[in-house]
Amino acid sequence: MEQFIKGMDISSYPEMMDQGFRYYDFDGKEVNLLDFAMQQGFNYGRLRIWNEPSRVPESGGYCDLAHTLEMAKEIVKRGMGLLLDFHYSDWWADPGHQEIPFAWKELSEDELVKEVYAYTRKVMTALDENGTYPDMVQIGNEIRCGMMWPVGAVTNWDGLSRLINAGIKAVRDTQGERDTRIVIHLDQGGRYYYYEEWFDAALAHGVTDFDIIGLSYYPFWHGTFNDLKNTMEKLTERYHKPLILAEIAHAYRRSQGNLFGEAQEKISGFPANPKAQRTVLELIMSITAHISHDMGLGVFYWEPFSRAEEDDGSWGSCMGIVDEKGVPTEGCKAFLANPRLADINRIAKIYEQKVITIPNENEVERYLPKQIKVLMWDGRLESKDVIWKDCDTYVTNNMFIDGELSSGEKVQMQIIIDTQASNLIRNGAFEEELCYWEVEASQGVKHEIRQEIAEEFPFEAKNYFYFLCKENLNLCMKQKVEHVEPGNYLFSLEYLGDNTTGVKVWMYVKGGDAEATADIFPTDSEWVKHELAFEVKCTGDVEIGIGVDSPAMYGKVREVKLVKEG
Repeated sequence: MEQFIKGMDISSYPEMMDQGFRYYDFDGKEVNLLDFAMQQGFNYGRLRIWNEPSRVPESGGYCDLAHTLEMAKEIVKRGMGLLLDFHYSDWWADPGHQEIPFAWKELSEDELVKEVYAYTRKVMTALDENGTYPDMVQIGNEIRCGMMWPVGAVTNWDGLSRLINAGIKAVRDTQGERDTRIVIHLDQGGRYYYYEEWFDAALAHGVTDFDIIGLSYYPFWHGTFNDLKNTMEKLTERYHKPLILAEIAHAYRRSQGNLFGEAQEKISGFPANPKAQRTVLELIMSITAHISHDMGLGVFYWEPFSRAEEDDGSWGSCMGIVDEKGVPTEGCKAFLANPRLADINRIAKIYEQKVITIPNENEVERYLPKQIKVLMWDGRLESKDVIWKDCDTYVTNNMFIDGELSSGEKVQMQIIIDTQASNLIRNGAFEEELCYWEVEASQGVKHEIRQEIAEEFPFEAKNYFYFLCKENLNLCMKQKVEHVEPGNYLFSLEYLGDNTTGVKVWMYVKGGDAEATADIFPTDSEWVKHELAFEVKCTGDVEIGIGVDSPAMYGKVREVKLVKEG
C-alpha cells in the first residue's frame, strides 16, 4: 500500500451520536465528525462486529450487522478504506474474554466450525450487497489466547486453527477479484516472544492463508517503544508479512480510577496531556513507517472519538483525541503529517534515570552512569555520553545531581543515602528459595525462583519469584508475620511483568486490625517498586501477600520488605 494507513476504529460512533454528543473543530464550530476526521488525515475506518449484541444489555445492541452496514456506507462513500473486525462473540473479545456467542454455545467443534464459516459468509455477502466489501478483514480480535473458548483456546490448537481457517475461507469464497487482505491480530505489540510462539504454532497447524499481522500497542501496557520496533522488525524477518498496528492510543488527561494515571505516565514515559498525546502518536507512526522494507503499513487509533458524560474512569473520559466538550485535542494533529518523512535521527525521549541508593556520601561519583539511553524517532535506542556536575559536593540523604548529554540535553539523577530499617519479612530476597512463603495458584501456573545478574556496576545478583501461565490464571503468594507490634508500617516489593486488557495485580495486608490493598500496574520495561502503608493498633499476626487475576501472562517479584516506620 503506497499510502500510509492512518486509521480510526469508530465502532462506537452511532452510540455517541444517539447519546447526544456533538463534535467541533479547533475553533468550536460544529462539524460532521467523519468529514472532519478526513480533513485531519484519517484515511481508513475500522469497525468491530458482534454476533448478537442484543443478548447483552450493556452493549446497547450496537456493533450488530445493521449498525455495521450503516457505518460501512459512511466510511466507503468518503473514499476511505475499510477494515472489518470479527469478534466472534456477542460482546467484547480480548485476551481475557473470548466468549462463544450464545446461539453457538451448545455446538460441537464440527458444528461450531460450520457456523463460523456460515456467519462470516453471511456478513461478507451482506457487505458486498451493501456496496461496502472491506479492504481488510480481521479473523478474531486480539486472539493471543485464542477465541471462542474453550474450543478455540490456544491449549487446543487443532480447534483454534479450524475456526480461524473457517473464517478465512468464508472471506476468500466471497471476495471475488478484490484484493481483500486477511489480518490476524494479537495484543502485546511490544513483546515478540508471544508472537513467535503464536505464529509458529499457527503455521504448524495450517493457518497460512493470511496477509497481514496486526498488533495492539498501547505504550502503557505493551512494552517500550523500542520493544515495539524490535518486535515488528523480527516479525517481518521471520514471517515475511506486512504489519499494521490495529490499535493504538494515548491519554490527553489523567482519569479517575486505574485506567490512566501516574503509573501509566511513568510506564509509557509521557504525561497525560494533549501535547504528549501528539508526540506519542507521531512517534508510534514514525516507528511503524520506518520498519525495514516498508513493511509497516500503518496504524489505527482505537476509539478516538469515544466520549463520556463525566470523568468516570472510562476510555471515553480520557483516551480520545477530542476532549470532554467534543473539541479536538492537539493529539488530533498527529495524523496530518507524513510519518515516512520524520527525522529519525532526532531524539524523541531521554529515558528517566533510576534513583541510585548508595551506602555513604563518598560513593556518589562511583555510582553515576557514564552514558544515558535515548530513544530516536524510529524506535532505536542509543547511548549518549553524560557529564555530571558538582559530584564532590556534600550529599544529603536525598539530593539531585544535574548532568548534560554530549548532544546538549539536560538530565538529572536522584541520589539517596541508604538508611534502611530492619525487614520483618523472612526470606524477602528469596535467597532460601520459597522458604517461609506459601503459594496458591490455579492449574497450569508455572512458578520458581530465578536469579538475575545486574547488567551495570556493581553487577550484583538478585533472586526473584517468577510465574508464567498460558491460560487465565489466579495466583497468591503470601507470608504470615507473627507478633507485629502497634505502629505504622510500610509493605513494599518490586514487580516486573506483562500487562494487557484484563490484568489485575495487587498487594495486600490483612490480619488483626490491619487491612489494606494497593493495585499494581505492571510493566515489563523495568523493575518498579510498589508500596502499601498501614497501621497496626494491637499486637497480632499479619498476613502480607500479592495477588494476580489475569489472562495468560508472566510476572516477577523481588525485594519484598515490611518495615516499621518512625
